[in-house]
Amino acid sequence: MNAIQGLKIVALSLALTGLVAGCAGSSDRMDPPGAGMTAMTMDDGMFAGSQGHHAAGKAAVTPGMNGRWVLTLSDLEVDKVPDGHVYLTRDGDHMHGVHLGKLERFMGTVAYELPAGTDPANYDSVVIWCREFNVEIGRANLPKKKTM
Repeated sequence: MNAIQGLKIVALSLALTGLVAGCAGSSDRMDPPGAGMTAMTMDDGMFAGSQGHHAAGKAAVTPGMNGRWVLTLSDLEVDKVPDGHVYLTRDGDHMHGVHLGKLERFMGTVAYELPAGTDPANYDSVVIWCREFNVEIGRANLPKKKTM
């Protein structure tokens, strides 16, 4: 291999590393819930980033006006990812959680009505998951549940 070929390989490796870092993860492997969580502790209701991603803000489930529960994400600041989705989960397991919808906003406040019959007492966390790259972006432990 000559020097030019070696430089091309190095440049390609650096470019690929940058692409993968954008939404670290691989769609052909599944990390267990909690894998890659940042060292930051999560206070109840507060988001923390996962897998090197930034996520901040608050999560709370409260009674809605029509008798259904509502998950509100407030003061939200989340890395912009191409296919973010919000899940109500137990122990961060989005695969067995309740899919609440696509993450349409990465800053501010957004609310999701829980599906009819969903008991928030059965869930203890909220996960923002990037489906395209199969990676957790952030998670918040929910404050202790209330009854309606």
